[in-house]
Amino acid sequence: MLAIYRNFLKSCLFVAALLVASFAQPVNAQTYLKNSEIGANVFGQFTNSSSGNGIDVKPGDSVGGQGTFRHVYHPWLGYEVGYGYTRFTDRYSSYPFGVQHNTHEFEGSYLATLPGVVLGVRPFGMVGASALLYSPSLNGGQNASAQARLAITFGAGADFPLLTSHFGLRVQYRALYHPTPDYGDTIFKTDTWRISSEPAVGLYLHF
Repeated sequence: MLAIYRNFLKSCLFVAALLVASFAQPVNAQTYLKNSEIGANVFGQFTNSSSGNGIDVKPGDSVGGQGTFRHVYHPWLGYEVGYGYTRFTDRYSSYPFGVQHNTHEFEGSYLATLPGVVLGVRPFGMVGASALLYSPSLNGGQNASAQARLAITFGAGADFPLLTSHFGLRVQYRALYHPTPDYGDTIFKTDTWRISSEPAVGLYLHF
């Protein structure tokens, strides 16, 4: 168990190092908060089925939440870091019961956005990486072990300012391309990758 969380920490540090290496710059706090945003989203989680090694996996749909911090350091370019959480069940054809797990995500993404608002909308796109932690629940986790995974993330969306340029509505679609969890157990091992789709809506505050 300790090794699993150590690997997850390494994944988180990888995402953090990616951002620090790309965006580190000597600025004071007041300058840094300029052109920065915090946001909160509610998303739907829809993961496609996968099959491998004679095992079929059918994930359940769920709802989750995500908190984000964004900083635009160039009129067109910036980055986003965020934490997301959801809980859903994977059903494996090789096992009679579904494996329910809490999924924690630490995300870091490059961000491309228009510098201004066009027709009341500010579109954006993103691409990056996430550290995922699958943590089987106490009741319904089938005593499976926690597992850390890296995911490739990409998405697009739009901001809609409400009354002021400092506050608004955010609508987006994000996808995670990641390995199907096997919890370190051959009975769940498919050696496949799958895509989780996360359409989301939320609010943001611009400094």
